[in-house]
Amino acid sequence: MTGSSSSRSRKVTALTKKLLLVPLLAAILFLFVISMEDLYLIYDNAGRVFFSENVFEETGSKNFVTAIYLDYRLFDSLFEAGILLIAVSGVMWISKHTIKEKNANFMLDKYKTPELFITFSRLLYPIMLAFGLYVIINGHLSPGGGFQGGAIVATAILILYYIDITKTIDVKTILTIEKFLFILLVSLSLLSIMTRDGRPFTNFITHENVAIKAIYLMLLNVIIGAKVSLGLVAIFTAFLKEGR
Repeated sequence: MTGSSSSRSRKVTALTKKLLLVPLLAAILFLFVISMEDLYLIYDNAGRVFFSENVFEETGSKNFVTAIYLDYRLFDSLFEAGILLIAVSGVMWISKHTIKEKNANFMLDKYKTPELFITFSRLLYPIMLAFGLYVIINGHLSPGGGFQGGAIVATAILILYYIDITKTIDVKTILTIEKFLFILLVSLSLLSIMTRDGRPFTNFITHENVAIKAIYLMLLNVIIGAKVSLGLVAIFTAFLKEGR
């Protein structure tokens, strides 16, 4: 009888907690709705109006996001690229070991890898690579850019190493190239000091033609895309080696 009473008491306690959870969630929902009613008083649409009227003429970009993070707020993007570089370097430093292999074939067994997976990967690889490059190059005209396209290209590169385990990944070379790309990115962002009356971190092309202005956006997207793809490949390779 004592065990039965204890079990009944636990069930009542659990039911009570569930019943108390309902008014708590209702109160949270009520507060959220109340806070959203006055949202228009806190935020106006001045920024949206400004960008819709000036972005294309000033930057040559039809993608507002690309115009913001590569021109109006390029300083923020440089910090994002720097954080990625630090993260990759940190992963490489933490995962230091005495393994001499440069490729990831120790995680794969070509005798056990399904043929269907290999065939599908061979079909998917060129499509993903082409799509990633398209996203990078057309980041100023459509959704995408260097960060998104770089992730797609990195996935395509990793697929290539899955279907051909004889290929090697030299992580040290990847890190060297990534550091060079970051220096190049910062250097290009500082060129505007000479062409924009001392104003840094913006488009250094002063030509009025929007198509020519867009060259700057394409160039930065390509650099960022290459940097992101190399960084992700290096991190994934380090994880595979640590998995051994």
